[in-house]
Amino acid sequence: MTIKKQNVVVLVGIVAMIGLIIGTFLEGGSLIQKILFLVGALTLTAVAYVNKQKMFLVIEFIVDLSAFLSFWNMALYIKYLILIGASIIGMAYLIKINFFKEDKWWPIGGLGLLFLAAGLATDAITYPLLFNIFLGFGGIFVAIYSAIGLFLFKVRIAAIWLILNIFFSINPMIMVCGKIFS
Repeated sequence: MTIKKQNVVVLVGIVAMIGLIIGTFLEGGSLIQKILFLVGALTLTAVAYVNKQKMFLVIEFIVDLSAFLSFWNMALYIKYLILIGASIIGMAYLIKINFFKEDKWWPIGGLGLLFLAAGLATDAITYPLLFNIFLGFGGIFVAIYSAIGLFLFKVRIAAIWLILNIFFSINPMIMVCGKIFS
């Protein structure tokens, strides 16, 4: 990929990241939050695909599905079944292609993936504590995985997911701490 094309991809990823971060500070479950999560996730899926980042692609696919499902009024357990099933398929794909040979740290990102998927499937209005716990811990695990990719493997595009998930975790964890310690 040329440097100019790489710069455009990074810029698009940064814009998507900013939209997602803004979404975390909006009212949980609001239409604008759902739209920002969906558009941002779809955009980061494209960024992961262009950069051939398999783990981030799997994570973003599950986040896309979660964000899409948040628009539908269906039983919570059905959303969880869909997302757990999709997460298992995503992890099975990574195992099938022997992703461990490429990246032995991917289970950390996989755990983050499960938390994020659960959070985005959770009705934030009805279950605000669960919503924030899942998003907060999902973001923390994906941030750890991204930091490993950036600092250990020198994958520069991982900086987008690192920054995004640090900021993405802040508001949910503040909400969780506020509920626990109040």
